[in-house]
Amino acid sequence: GCRATAAAVRTIRVAMRAALASARVTTTVCGVRSSLSPARSAAVRNPYRPAARRSRPDPFSRGFAAGGVSERRARIDGLTGRATGFGSGPLSPDRLGPDGRTVAVDADTLILGIETSCDDTGAAVVTGDGRVLGEAKTSQDAIHAPWGGVVPNLAQEAHKAAIDDVVATALRNAGVGASRLDAVAVTVGPGLSMCLRVGVVAAQDVCAAHNIPIVPVHHMEAHGLVARLAGGTDLVRFPFLALLVSGGHNQLILTRGVGDHVILGSTLDDALGEAYDKTARLLGLDVGGGGGPALELLAREGDPKAYAFPVPLRKRKNCDFSYAGLKTAARMAVERDLGVPEGDAAFTTVCAPGARAVTPEVRPAPASDEKALDEERNRRKIRADIAASFQAAAVKHLEERTRRAIGWANDALESAGDIRTLSCVVVAGGVAANQSVRETLAKAAADAGLSLVTPPPRWCTDNGVMVAWAGAERLALGLAEEPPAPWLGGGEGGGDSRVTGGGGPASVCEARQARTACLILTADAFHPAGGASASQPHPAVGTARSAVAGKGVETAARTGDGAVGSPAPPWRRQP
Repeated sequence: GCRATAAAVRTIRVAMRAALASARVTTTVCGVRSSLSPARSAAVRNPYRPAARRSRPDPFSRGFAAGGVSERRARIDGLTGRATGFGSGPLSPDRLGPDGRTVAVDADTLILGIETSCDDTGAAVVTGDGRVLGEAKTSQDAIHAPWGGVVPNLAQEAHKAAIDDVVATALRNAGVGASRLDAVAVTVGPGLSMCLRVGVVAAQDVCAAHNIPIVPVHHMEAHGLVARLAGGTDLVRFPFLALLVSGGHNQLILTRGVGDHVILGSTLDDALGEAYDKTARLLGLDVGGGGGPALELLAREGDPKAYAFPVPLRKRKNCDFSYAGLKTAARMAVERDLGVPEGDAAFTTVCAPGARAVTPEVRPAPASDEKALDEERNRRKIRADIAASFQAAAVKHLEERTRRAIGWANDALESAGDIRTLSCVVVAGGVAANQSVRETLAKAAADAGLSLVTPPPRWCTDNGVMVAWAGAERLALGLAEEPPAPWLGGGEGGGDSRVTGGGGPASVCEARQARTACLILTADAFHPAGGASASQPHPAVGTARSAVAGKGVETAARTGDGAVGSPAPPWRRQP
């Protein structure tokens, strides 16, 4: 037990060091833009590593994350040259326009977007003028549902099993080959680091094989910018107010441009999506397709005024959010009126694969017992009332904060000397698919003389379209990098081991696993996986690949004219 605990602590420290080594943060606070550059971040003391042994990023390097994947690869394989980030360096002058800063992006520009930040594997091909040629996505709901939440190791294994098929399907739906792409955009954070790594490695493979730029994309910025694709750049002009609501984030942001944001408010504890999920589990709902949709469906049967749940933070006149107290109020109502399910509270019960929690919903009364049937109907009414009252208080909190943020955003623009005014209010993120949220915030925006723009429901959750479009906007500003150097490590027979290893051909999965394994950061140095500090796989990782393979890939295409290419990843070339 002590050895297992020590191994877990080492794994956490490894993840923290990897995040510190590959993080570059740009924030805007109170109208003043500041940047935590690599040079400044190098001065931040890492408590998990002695100063004498700490490797500092190059202060003159340029890129999204100095000291990131390229530096790791250089330290592993002895590659020379300055490490600048996820690519090999800044964009070449040959790719830039006459001004030396921007890139010409038009209707003929094709961007591939890859998203693997959490539990959805998505890819899409988007043109520079905003046409979605093809998209593909596979979800891991069936994998994580028995566990009551996302299991990182299972998510990583599922991403590895699905990424090649998802990318290939998106290209086929778009009717283009990988050789016709002009750039690849990939989510680099925030998210689960082990899941993000799968998408980054896949993007690097495509870029290195076809010598095209790689565009690092911030996950939350992509959620906000996809509204410009859905609503049109004429309607969703900069600046606009963005409300990003998801399972992990709650933010009100004044977006003045690509990479230029003012955070007006964020959550102090739980995000709305997390509160929805945990409350749904308290009520014994099936959260296999997400707790939010399940709770919203049950809330339609209830009375939103049945329970006087408090609207959070009404005495604090700011734009921050808090849902921990509301979640606790819902839990107390469940325990008082419905009782605690057998064993423990529903939201603390984790089921093994194939098992299901014992909840009031899965214990129907005998049809012959009228009294039991009445009691069961009464319990369902109570559960519906709790769901409706919870949703009413949660959405009211969103509405009040959004109304205040509209005024704050206008004041921030005026104080900064910006003559522009807000063009609209954008609501994005997974919770933006909630119909009650949309209707309530549409009224709040209309009262301020603004229109509400929400992406289609399938673009509210994590997807490749939002990443591809954010990549197009960033590429146009020159915020991209040259493709990474070819993968040179792993083969015993020497030479290029991108698709070969041990002197012979290797499968796509084997090549990528070998490459990904070498990106593991250890306490003192980088080395291939398998050493004493390598993290142990989850006991159920074997179920991830089979579940993904059996479910297949959900696809959508708009202008694709038939399958092009082969099922094998088109960017893989055998020698």
